[in-house]
Amino acid sequence: MTVTAPPEETAHDRAEAGVFSIELGDETFQFQRVQVSDRKVVGLQIVELAGKHPIEAFALLRHLKSGELETLRPSEVVDLAEPGVERFFVIRSDRSFRFTVEGLAMEWPQAKLSAGHVKFLARAGDDKDLVLDSDAGHQVLEDEAMVDLSAPGVERFLLRHAPRTVTVYYKEAPFQLERRKYTTEELLGIFPVPTGYRLDVIEHDGEFRELKPGESVKAREGLEFSSHPPTGHSS
Repeated sequence: MTVTAPPEETAHDRAEAGVFSIELGDETFQFQRVQVSDRKVVGLQIVELAGKHPIEAFALLRHLKSGELETLRPSEVVDLAEPGVERFFVIRSDRSFRFTVEGLAMEWPQAKLSAGHVKFLARAGDDKDLVLDSDAGHQVLEDEAMVDLSAPGVERFLLRHAPRTVTVYYKEAPFQLERRKYTTEELLGIFPVPTGYRLDVIEHDGEFRELKPGESVKAREGLEFSSHPPTGHSS
């Protein structure tokens, strides 16, 4: 999962221009950049800039350069000239859920969040894996995995260097692949798929899903593939 935000500007750039440019995001991690002429604003004004109404139904969070998230009150003053004050999230919610990533304090206004978005908030790149640290042990999470922040206690996450390669399987035969996204056509060239056959990826629930031409799939550890004739069942 890749999340792309607008190019960042420095506080100096904004001050030189006589305006302060900030990023406003929502629960889908889509961002818009808006310009503010006032150096100091209150939380209420930032929610208004996002065009959200009624204002009291939305939570406002500041995303710091360190990766930490802070909830801001409607009356709380924000100095946009301070280093690292550039990105905010405005999300409909009436409560927040706390978690940590490598000890960084985080809070999010919705109960569920994808592992990829947790990594984005922690400013971790694709070279890092998100690991759930629980009493049962450590569990590596794929970017698409949803984590439930509403469980009792504070969820703890760690970041670990991701391996450069993973082992995937085509008809139970192992293949070592670089950890990246592959198109259907690339995979057809890697696996010994009979000419004219269709390639399938086997989902977590065991269902076979045919890969469309040009579709991209991220290679992850243990991912399984199969194939089938143009018509008929997988073989």
